[in-house]
Order: sequence, then C-alpha cells, then structure tokens
Amino acid sequence: MRRRTGCIAWLIIIGAVVALFLGWQYFAYLSTKRTLPAGMTIAGVSVEGMTREQALNTLEVVFATPVELVYQEQHLSLPPDNVELRYDTEETAANLDAHLAAQGGLDGFMAYILRQPPDPVDVPVAISYSSERLDGFLSRIAGQYDQPPQETVPLPDSLTFRPGQPGRELDVEASRPLLAAALISPTDRQVTLVVRTEEVSPLGIEVLGQLLQSLLDDHEGLIPGIFVKDMRTGQELGINADVAYSGLNILKIAILEEAYRALDHNPDVEMTRLLSETIMLSENTAANSLLRDVIGAGDGQMGVRNLTDSMLRLGLVNTFMAVPYDEEESVPPTIVTPANSRTDVITEPDPHKQTTPLDAGLLLEMIYQCSHGGGALMMVYPDFFTAGECAQMIEWMSMNRIDSLIEVGVPVGTDVAHEHGWTGDTQADAALVFGPGGDFVLVVFLHRPGWLEWEEGAPLIADIATATYNYFNP
Repeated sequence: MRRRTGCIAWLIIIGAVVALFLGWQYFAYLSTKRTLPAGMTIAGVSVEGMTREQALNTLEVVFATPVELVYQEQHLSLPPDNVELRYDTEETAANLDAHLAAQGGLDGFMAYILRQPPDPVDVPVAISYSSERLDGFLSRIAGQYDQPPQETVPLPDSLTFRPGQPGRELDVEASRPLLAAALISPTDRQVTLVVRTEEVSPLGIEVLGQLLQSLLDDHEGLIPGIFVKDMRTGQELGINADVAYSGLNILKIAILEEAYRALDHNPDVEMTRLLSETIMLSENTAANSLLRDVIGAGDGQMGVRNLTDSMLRLGLVNTFMAVPYDEEESVPPTIVTPANSRTDVITEPDPHKQTTPLDAGLLLEMIYQCSHGGGALMMVYPDFFTAGECAQMIEWMSMNRIDSLIEVGVPVGTDVAHEHGWTGDTQADAALVFGPGGDFVLVVFLHRPGWLEWEEGAPLIADIATATYNYFNP
C-alpha cells in the first residue's frame, strides 16, 4: 500500500514539474509572438524580429520613397504619387495575420519546444498603381530626353564638317516592366531604363556637295564644273559635270594615255623628254610631237583623230581634239557632242578641244584602275597596257608641280597626280589625290564669261580641294 502511494506521489511530482515546464515554455512562446518569427519576409523584405506594427510602417515608408531612374547619363526619380501608387496597409496586415495564425496554435508551440525553426514565409503585399499614369510618365521622359540622330553638317567657314551624332530613343516596351517591378518592390527601387541608340547615317557624298555649293554661291555669274569620285566606294558627285568646257591642257592626260597605248616598249630618252615637257612643263610643242610622231604615226591630224576615236571607244563621248595645239587659226571640223549641244549652260568652249569634268575624271579613274591591274583601259585595250605603264602615267602627273590650284588645297606632302590648264575665261585642274582616308578623283573647271581673274579662280579651286580632302579625311 505504501509503495503504491509512493508511486502516485512521484507521478504527481513529475506531472507538476512537466506542467511547470510547459507553462514556463508557453509563456516564453507567447513572448516570442510579440515579434515576427525568423525567416519571415514581406515582399522580400526581412521583418524578422520586428513587431507587426514596425513591419507595416517600414513598408509604408519604403513605398512612399521615389523610384530612382537612369536614362543614360541622366538621373531621374519617379514619386509614387505620380502613378497613383497605393499601399494598402489593412490588406497587407490581414495577409500577415493569416500567415502568423497558420504558424501559431499547438503545432507552433510544439515546434517552439522542439526548437524547430519555422519555415520561411514571404507575405504578399497589397499594392496597386495606374498603368495609364505609368505610360504617361514614360512618354514624358521620352519626349524630354529622346534625341534624333544629328547628321553631319558642312561648315563653310572652316571647309570642314561637324561629325554626326547618334540619336537615342527610350524603349518604352522594354522599360515599362522594369519600372513596374521597381514600383512594387521595397528592395530594388532603382531602374536603368532601356535606351536604344540610333546610329547616324554614314557620311554621304551629297554633304560634300552642300559644302561645295555654299562656296560657289559666293561667286555670282561663275559657271563651275566639278566631278568627284571615291576610288574606294565608287560614289560620285557632279556639279555641271556633263557640261562642255574648253579642253585646255587637261587633254594632255588623254595624250599621255594614248602615247602609252601606242608604245610597245619602255619610253626611250626622246620619249621621256617629250612626256616630261608635255606633262611637267605643259609644253604644247612636245604634246604636238607626241600626237604626230607617236599617236599619229607621223601625221598630227591623224594623231588627233586617233585620240578622239579612242575617247569615243572608251565611252568619253564629250572629249575630242579637232586640231593639235596652237593651230587654232585653221578651220576645224565641226564636232557635235551631247555636252556641246546643250543650251541650258553655255561656257563658250573652244571648238578645237573640248571635254567635260565627268570625262576627264573618268579617264583619270581608268588610269588609276589600270595601275591596279583592272578597269576600262585594260578591258577595251587588253593587250596595250600594263599596270606598270599606268603607274608610270600617274608618276608623270605627280611630278607636275605648280604650287597652286588643287596642290595648295591639300596638306603638304599629299601625292597629287594632276594636269592643269587655263585661258582668259576658264581655269581647270584635274587630279588623282592620294590620302590616308582614301584616294579620290577631283576635277574642277571654272568659267566666267569674258574674263576670269586668277585671284578669283585659283583660290576657289584650292578651297574646293580643301573641302574635298577634308570630306575624305574627317
């Protein structure tokens, strides 16, 4: 009997101890419920250890903070009120209470006793904004900061070009979800807006045309003829390029080419002298000797006919010589070309010798291409030219130095292979120019009815050369 009484007493003692322990643990458990449990977040923000009110107030402060934006180098902000952002504290509190209740009760108490950490929980936040107001905000940003590409602009005062600048455009479709996510995020409230770069159009040769035209506009009554060709891309620019002008000494380029076509060996001493005097000294007597003895097989008139026929065969239909140099008193045959048949632009071209800026430029291009092993000269006359011979032609023209016209319009040391000419009313220069930005053809004819002053024409040709060189070498 005593033993049974002793057992009961022990059971009562143990029960009392357990009850005291559980009571102590329960009161301790209740004290932990005053703050939010470990692992709990609200919209990704850790609220562990905060009271319920602290957590809700923290979110209210966060969602009242402007979202920081970056539009390339511009730093902007979006106040929440601008898009009618509304943080619903009551609904968020209800979501929080529901999760706390799910973690409470007997299961929560037992987990506390067993020292089992609660499962991580992210409580959703109740927040809304106006999509229309957000789109309106993005539209205003685009209107304020978007910039179209700025095209290259010619600068007549310096004969240069202001480089084009790429444009920029806000990608609204790509930026909208990024900004929307930042508005409802309490942690990541910085957004780099998506901005597309709009590349500027490649510099076109028409911009050079604008600059040249601005130069010419200052010379009322002058009739200019200009042809420019990019040897790399084939782009061309022409101003009155198919107008007939007096051929002047520019036709000595054709004499040079035809002399080499007639040769079947390297130039001998006499031939070298004639070429030197024709190209480097612009001697008409030497040019006539080439026409007569080399191109015409002893007959000067045959020489000019052969030269004219060859120009036609090469497609240079506006280039001809009716008589040799210094025989202007003779009555030349009437040669009609598309260029001298025009009535809209009259330059009073010499009836004995004519060409156009286009024809002169294309002949230079043919010689240039031939020096590289191709082009029209080798196609039309496949067995008459070598690349080395065409390179010699360019070398001859490169030794023609007059320190004026195109030569002085390009930097010192630039290789200019050219032939020039002038008379009372017309001045001209036709050149191959070799530069680091690319090789190009430049042909300039200037005509003023009656008389063209050297002080007007020569500096203008130099300025045209400067502008053209700067176009190819920005």
